[in-house]
Amino acid sequence: MKVRSLLIATALVSSILGATAGYLVLTVPNDLAGGALLRQARDSIKAGQNADARSKLARIVQQYPRTDAAAAATVALAELEDAERQKLGSELAKVRREAAAQKQELEAVTQKVNQLTSTPPPAAAPVTVTAPEPEPAKAVVKKAPAKKPAPKKRRTRRRR
Repeated sequence: MKVRSLLIATALVSSILGATAGYLVLTVPNDLAGGALLRQARDSIKAGQNADARSKLARIVQQYPRTDAAAAATVALAELEDAERQKLGSELAKVRREAAAQKQELEAVTQKVNQLTSTPPPAAAPVTVTAPEPEPAKAVVKKAPAKKPAPKKRRTRRRR
C-alpha cells in the first residue's frame, strides 16, 4: 500500500511539474516577445511617432492577449488616446479664439461700411465762377476772301 500511495504521489507531482513546465514553455516566449514589442512602442512614443506606437501596442494586445505586456499596452493605448484628445481640444480652442477675433474684426468693418453708406456724402461747397473780364474791343478787319484760281482747261489729244 505504501508503494501504491508513493506511486500516486509521484504521478501527481510529476504531472504538476509537467504542466508547469508546459505553461512556462508556452508563455515565457510570449511574455518576452510582448515585452520587447512594448519597449519598442514606448520608444516610438518618446520619439513622437504616435501612429507607429499605436500599431505596435495594438499588435501586442492582439497577439499576446494574456500577458502582462498586453495589459500594459492597453493602458498605454488609453493614455496615448487621452493625450491626443487633449492636444486636439487645445487646438480646437485656439481655432475658436481665432475665429471669434476674426468675427469681431468683420463686425467692426461691417459697421464702418454701414455707417459710411448710411450718411449722405458731404454737400459740395458752392463754386462761384467769375466771368473773365472782356478785353477791350479791337477793330476787326475782315480780309477779303482769296480768289480761287480758274480751273485749267484740259487738253485732249487727238489720235492720229
